[in-house]
Amino acid sequence: MVHLWGSRAREETEISKSALGEGATGDIAVVLCGDKLDANLVYLGCQMAKGAKRKVHLVHVIEVPRALPLKAVLTQESDRADKLLNAAMEIAEKVGCEAVAEVVQARDAGPAIVDEAKDHHCALILIGLVRNGNKPVQELGKTVQYVLANAPCRVWLVQDPAPRPQHALTH
Repeated sequence: MVHLWGSRAREETEISKSALGEGATGDIAVVLCGDKLDANLVYLGCQMAKGAKRKVHLVHVIEVPRALPLKAVLTQESDRADKLLNAAMEIAEKVGCEAVAEVVQARDAGPAIVDEAKDHHCALILIGLVRNGNKPVQELGKTVQYVLANAPCRVWLVQDPAPRPQHALTH
């Protein structure tokens, strides 16, 4: 393939940098929730980070009930978080992207995600939403609403449509 207007690598770098925002210098935070979108978000974030020569911060938040101390050991949730982050790190390794995995325990996921983005000076947060067929489109959930309203950087919300009901074939 011949590229007449410049090299493909330079083009991909420019696309990755523009995705982060004009003049943005930070990394990319990818929020993992255990949904089917996680692998897509990690791959997308890693591709952009690699092109822009940035790092990806893979973040999973364990919401701790108010009845428990914030530093409570939640074995089942911690094991699930480890599996999610290990799978995400494998994707980052395949893409060839520098990635850091982090589990955060907090009362609410939204403020924890925003704080992580601030702490790591992120230029972009990637977060997914798998729509529930029973809920109206306007209902984004408190975590997504908080992140959209309070993020210190760009936020890309990737949404999967609600599953379509299977209709019986009629003749």
